[in-house]
Amino acid sequence: MNISRALRYTAAASLAAFLAACAGTGTQVAGNWQEIGTTGNGNIKAAIDKSSIKRNGELATFRDKKTVVKLSEERFVNTPAYKTAVGEWEIHCRNKTYRLTALQLIDERGQVLMNERYTATNLRPMSVMSGTLTEKQFEVVCKK
Repeated sequence: MNISRALRYTAAASLAAFLAACAGTGTQVAGNWQEIGTTGNGNIKAAIDKSSIKRNGELATFRDKKTVVKLSEERFVNTPAYKTAVGEWEIHCRNKTYRLTALQLIDERGQVLMNERYTATNLRPMSVMSGTLTEKQFEVVCKK
């Protein structure tokens, strides 16, 4: 075996090891996540990616992550059973409205189950209601 072939094999093995080390395991999603609460029954934990918050006048965009604690105790309606949902959102700070712009659902093994984008025509803005996780998101993103 010549030296150049040995170097190619070593480089390929090193690259594979590097990529494996960089890959996330399970349902980890990179971000600067701030926990903001849980759903009423406590089975879904919600967090905001603080590094994703962008403001353009009264319109703010951000990512959130909702993690299902016990899959067996959750009812999934119109979605596959997922462990983690990562959403991209717009909130209008003055009008106090919000809408989903993208959604990725990830299973327990870290596999993407669904990856969708939505326009303002697909999903219309909705009002932020008092006492909801969305209100907590509004407070963090709009600094209210």
